[in-house]
Amino acid sequence: MSTSSSLNKNRVKLVKTSVIAAAAAIVALPMSTTDGAKADAQSRFDREQTMLMNLKGRPNSTGFFIVMSSEKSKIIVSDLTKALRQLEEVDKAYSKSRGTPDSRYLDATKLKLINVTRSAEKLHEELWDTYQDLKRSIQNTLVLDESRKAGKE
Repeated sequence: MSTSSSLNKNRVKLVKTSVIAAAAAIVALPMSTTDGAKADAQSRFDREQTMLMNLKGRPNSTGFFIVMSSEKSKIIVSDLTKALRQLEEVDKAYSKSRGTPDSRYLDATKLKLINVTRSAEKLHEELWDTYQDLKRSIQNTLVLDESRKAGKE
């Protein structure tokens, strides 16, 4: 009985080890292919071309900072819109409580808040346009560079 029990434990261990090895191979296979493709792509480009391509979206790159700023500007627009709605409601309630429902005590602030919100919306649009322009410029530069190389060969 103990021999049979120890054989079963060994089989379980063997199966577990095989499953772990198979899972590791499956996980490593796409990584090596991806790394190989990256190495292939990078070997086609010189250092400066790679730096140019990395501007688009690598962490801490120009594109990254533009996109992050664009996202922050969307949050700013949202927050300012909420602030504007809150200001309007409080101003309306305050005016009503004072017996002057048609008066608006915070109109000057409301106008400034509207202008700031519009500026933030414009900033968001400009940032997004800048990012799209960056991507197009990089692509066009690389295409022109490749055509120059092909013309020299």
